[in-house]
Parts: sequence; structure tokens; C-alpha cells
Amino acid sequence: MKRKLISVSAIAAVAMTVITICVIGSVHAQTDSGIGSNPHIRAQSAPTTSPGTTTIVKMSQKDVNFIQKAAGGGQQEVENGKMAEKQGKSAEVKSIGARMVADHTRIGKELAALANRKGVNFNTSSVKAQNIGTADFDRMYLKLLEEVHRKDIAEFETEAKSGDDKELKAWASKTIPTLRQHLTMVGDAVKKTR
Repeated sequence: MKRKLISVSAIAAVAMTVITICVIGSVHAQTDSGIGSNPHIRAQSAPTTSPGTTTIVKMSQKDVNFIQKAAGGGQQEVENGKMAEKQGKSAEVKSIGARMVADHTRIGKELAALANRKGVNFNTSSVKAQNIGTADFDRMYLKLLEEVHRKDIAEFETEAKSGDDKELKAWASKTIPTLRQHLTMVGDAVKKTR
């Protein structure tokens, strides 16, 4: 009798070992392949997006080019505006420079947030103020602003009408009134300097 008990215990131990090895092998195979067929393991292995993240949408090259050009141009306005605040001779030019810094900094932050959501990268850290010169600075700065804003308005209008990305089109459309205000403000200042 004693011999039979040992055999049953030995068989039970061997059976448990085999079952354990099979289960471990099955789990290992499922996790090695990534997802497996077990819904609990599949749920753990499946990629998740945390709250607050967005899916990056592929943008057309035309829209990417617009973002990069607008970002660089906007930063140029900020740098030139800072220079105008320091080197401007009239209070009006200094005030316009400050307005350019404030508005284009805000616009740049909005664009950076939009570009980030879309997976578009740009770097404006190397943008420096343009060499406008010191002789007749006010008139040269205003003339430059007028030219740049005319071009910017045309480019923003084109993007607002025929851009591929809906969100970027809306942003461009929303930004146009600010650019037009700048052009009007600069135009008025130019008339005073003649």
C-alpha cells in the first residue's frame, strides 16, 4: 500500500510540473509575439494613448513649408521689434516694435502648439534681427514692416483658402486680422515720417 501512495504522489508531482511548464511556455509565447490570443494579455500589450495626448496627423509638404516659413518670419518680427524698441528714435516706432514683439510672440506660441500637435518641427532659435542700419532707422524699419506684412497677408490668405490641414487653415484665417492691423498701423506711421 505504501508503494502505491508514493507512485500517486510522484505522478501528481510530475503532472503539476508538466502543467506549470506548459502554462509558463504559453504565457511566454504570447508575450514574445506581442499580443497573443488571451484578451487580458492583449489588453496589457496593446499600445495605449494616455489622456491629453493627440494622434499625430501627417501634413502635406505645402502645409509644413507654410508652418516653417511662418514660424521663421514671425520670429524675425520679434527680433526686429526688440531692436526697434532699443534703436527707434520716435516713441511711435518704439511702440510699434513692442507691439510686434507681443503679437508675434503670441502668434508664434499658437503656431508652435499647433505644429507640435501635428508632429511638425521647426527651430527659430538662430533667427536674429536684420541689419536695418542706424541712419534713418525709423523709416527703414517701417518700410521693411510694410513690405513683410503685405507678403505675409498674401501667404496667410493663400493658406487659409487652399491649405490642406483644416486646423492650420483656421489658424491662418484667425491670424490675418492681426497682420492687417499691423499693416494699417505701419502705414499710418509711414505717412507721418514723409
